[in-house]
Amino acid sequence: MPAKPAILLIADDPVLNRTRRLILEKYADVSLAGSLSEAATLLSARAFDLVLLCYSLSMQDCGAIVTLAHSLVPPPKVLALAQNDQRLFLSAPDQEFSAPTPADLLRKIAAMTSIEFPDPIAAQPPRQFRRKPSVLE
Repeated sequence: MPAKPAILLIADDPVLNRTRRLILEKYADVSLAGSLSEAATLLSARAFDLVLLCYSLSMQDCGAIVTLAHSLVPPPKVLALAQNDQRLFLSAPDQEFSAPTPADLLRKIAAMTSIEFPDPIAAQPPRQFRRKPSVLE
């Protein structure tokens, strides 16, 4: 059985961090950071395969974490969850992503790591959202 990938989840929102950890911990070695300083401490202490930046972080903190991640050998991949129209303009293999559903986020994480999620998640196509007709239509 291959080793679980190491993922660092970084978010200002502790509830989002804990929820993502609960979902991912069966498939990955997950660490949490709630601030730039916590992230820097964890990144300097061990190697990670993926760093997930939450949209709850400031763009300034995201930029600092990306710079730090790129200075590591080997550098972890960075997945930044989109923040409205603000962008980090990451280069491959790093990515910015707007996840319409949790399953979409899991599929993106799987594509960037060696995680294989169960078939119900992996097999689902991305959801298409349709606008509900208004009463006036």
